Amino acid sequence: MHNYMDMHTQQEKASILLIYTGGTIGMIENPETGVLESFNFQHLKDNMPELKKLGYSVATIQFDPPMDSSEMGPDSWMKIVKIIADNYQKYDGFVVLHGTDTMSYTASALSFMLENLSKPVILTGSQLPIGMLRTDGKENLITAIEIAAAKENGLPLVPEVCIFFENDLLRGNRTSKINADNFNAFRSYNYPALAHAGIYIKYDLPQVYHPVSRKPLKPHYLLDRNIAILKLFPGISPQVVESILNIPGLKGVVMETFGSGNAPCEEWFLNMLKEAVDRGIVIVNVTQCRAGSVEMHRYETGHKLLEAGVTSGFDSTTESAVTKLMFLFGHGLTPDEVKEHMNCSLIGEVSIPETFRP
Repeated sequence: MHNYMDMHTQQEKASILLIYTGGTIGMIENPETGVLESFNFQHLKDNMPELKKLGYSVATIQFDPPMDSSEMGPDSWMKIVKIIADNYQKYDGFVVLHGTDTMSYTASALSFMLENLSKPVILTGSQLPIGMLRTDGKENLITAIEIAAAKENGLPLVPEVCIFFENDLLRGNRTSKINADNFNAFRSYNYPALAHAGIYIKYDLPQVYHPVSRKPLKPHYLLDRNIAILKLFPGISPQVVESILNIPGLKGVVMETFGSGNAPCEEWFLNMLKEAVDRGIVIVNVTQCRAGSVEMHRYETGHKLLEAGVTSGFDSTTESAVTKLMFLFGHGLTPDEVKEHMNCSLIGEVSIPETFRP
């Protein structure tokens, strides 16, 4: 059994910065139309007297105006990174309130953009606004703050970018949103939860990512948006594949294949992939399955993709593969260097089989 740790000691003086970007948690229902609209952060504080009872010092910064998570992208990720970098020395941990729809993309991007992170950055939100009686927002927010404040021997317990939602703390770059209706909205299929919140918060410490050496935080602000997702389906036409692979300026493609990384073996398809790779486009193979890993050596179809120059995404999520490509190309890496980095785990985002390790 892993050394699970019960945490019920309060971090009395911990200081936390709460960054409210938007999302359902801070919304309010328009009494006339019934539509959920963004509201100011004060509303969230007014509905949460519990924040004062926590015993931490909680400061807040708000996006103005708040953004729906479907509007979030590279510019907003940079904004969050800048806020964390500017306030890094002042706080013990950071909690980012964010809409659920693209939270996994933001968490993945932040994990790459915050190099040498040694403090918790916990993303959370809710499926129901905080002012509603049955809201999941209060519990998510309070527990996220507790986790961001948790220390042992003066060191943060979870110095990585995570999502906390409905009792589970998950590594951010391993998550996907899998449910639009339930409170249990996120899953990390290929990596275990880092903590579970019951009566106490139980941490599974061996699963937590710890930097090998303690270096100063190095924030990154360069992302390249010339990335596409090519989702395969039976009967996909040459025109569809061709139009995606010939997008002007395209640099990287996340190709969602079947099963353990399989795709059609038709000559036209393999030729188009090979031509794109020869032009310097990096094509990363991830599976459409919720769980599991791409193993291109396993079946003949996967083998043919390897021969065409396709790179394995192993057990990476689509969200993580997309943001990792944006990050790597953003830093001016060559296609070969990008492939090399896709075959490495930079920050625990992917499990590389021993046979692939240099």
